[in-house]
Amino acid sequence: MAARIVLAVRESQYIEPLLHYLHHSEYGEMLRITAFSRLDAFIDFMRGEDMPDAVVGDVTFIEAWLVEGRTKVPWAVLSEEGAYLSRGSKSLAGGIMIAKYQALPSLLGAFIQLCEVKRARGSSVLDETLLLGIVSSSGNTGKTTVAMNMAKQLGELGLSVFYLNLESVDSSGLFLRPPAGNTPGLERLLYEIKASRDKGGADTIDLGQYVIRYDHLRSAAFRPIINVKEMLQMTTQDTLDLLALLVAERNFDVVIIDTGSIEEERAKAVLHKCGILLWVVRNDEVSIHKTMRWLSHCNAPNSGMPSQVMDKSRFAVNFAAEGLEVWAPPEGITVEGVLPYIQSWTLQHREELFLNSPQFQKEILQLCKQIIEPSLPQVFTGKGLHE
Repeated sequence: MAARIVLAVRESQYIEPLLHYLHHSEYGEMLRITAFSRLDAFIDFMRGEDMPDAVVGDVTFIEAWLVEGRTKVPWAVLSEEGAYLSRGSKSLAGGIMIAKYQALPSLLGAFIQLCEVKRARGSSVLDETLLLGIVSSSGNTGKTTVAMNMAKQLGELGLSVFYLNLESVDSSGLFLRPPAGNTPGLERLLYEIKASRDKGGADTIDLGQYVIRYDHLRSAAFRPIINVKEMLQMTTQDTLDLLALLVAERNFDVVIIDTGSIEEERAKAVLHKCGILLWVVRNDEVSIHKTMRWLSHCNAPNSGMPSQVMDKSRFAVNFAAEGLEVWAPPEGITVEGVLPYIQSWTLQHREELFLNSPQFQKEILQLCKQIIEPSLPQVFTGKGLHE
């Protein structure tokens, strides 16, 4: 669904080229802009019941609207001089500044980013947040591809989904295209979490300022971390606190966690915290052997792993070749989904294809239904979801 923006500027000549570009670009599917150049018309509109997703305007328009006291939507001042307001301003708290004159794609990207505060908040339609951990005992299983396609399919079903990548090297950056803007990343949030823990709580953390919505993923996520050191320093407690914060916000129905190596502290936190663990394996001897050894280790006394890992575990075979129907998994493993090998993913510029393979998405949707329906039955029956 396109985000709805109210734009209020004093120059009508500013509006026309912006709307023309919007209607003839990819942003036309993402934004609906209602523009005003007269203050009285803008204020009358904002006094109505039909609230937009965000308001952007010259400072005189924004100040006149703020006086009305109806500031339940995100807003920004268009600045001509580089700075006017910032989040946390004592005089006009709650707004941000956007450069008025910049490249139109960057400007519209900033509008979309502003809307994420509202779109990420209050959008949960279920009573409880489901934490779904995507894990693997070895590399090169296509775990990230599975996790991102699951996020997209659940988002298209009408759920509010958050995709969290906890790999040391975040491979999701190959497929996600963060919008323009200065949204702080996960590394800054981790600093806040550590600082708040030292002070005795995380009640003051504003998670919304870190959340970005990726429309092609139909989900929200953080801006991918570039500095590997930041992830290597992330502890089990940091991860547990982050997951608790995502659940406490009550903004998301499902949080899909894409883990790194199973022995990392971050992955251990996922094994402990998640309600469902999806092991992504390949139908080869090495992948199955490593998976079974890890499960055996988790069930061993004094392993330091949660004893209920096996009970929470589900299994999917990825990159399946023809003839898998005659393959028998080891005892104790029931395969919930078989995901096909997609030949086109070997092509150049394949990044666009990873989230747009009809055959793969069909099997992903079936996998989602198989493992998630017991926890979220109304998702697949259609009951209880917003239209």
